[in-house]
Amino acid sequence: MRSLLLTIFGGFWAIVLVLVGGRFVALLAGANQDSELIQDLYDWSEFWVKPFFNMFGLANKAVENTGGVFEPASLIAFAVYLIIGAFVWTILSGAAFTRFRHA
Repeated sequence: MRSLLLTIFGGFWAIVLVLVGGRFVALLAGANQDSELIQDLYDWSEFWVKPFFNMFGLANKAVENTGGVFEPASLIAFAVYLIIGAFVWTILSGAAFTRFRHA
C-alpha cells in the first residue's frame, strides 16, 4: 500500500515540478509564444504558479539579449513545491520515523 501511495505521489509531484520548472525555463529562454506546446505549458502551469504572483513585490524582468523574461513567481513556486514535496515524501516513506523504531 505504501509503495502505491509513494508512486502516485511521486508521479504527481514530478508533473508539478516539470510544469513549473518548464514554465520558468521557457519564459527565461524567450520561447515562441505562438507554439501550441509552449502555450499549453503556460496554461497548465498557471494554476500552480498563480499563488506566487507579486510575492514580496517582485516583478517580472526582461533578460538582456534573449528576449526572455525572468518570472520570480515560477522560481519561488518551484522551490516551495520541491521543499513541500520532499517533506511529504519523507513522511509517506516513513523515513522520518525509522530512527525511532530502531532506537
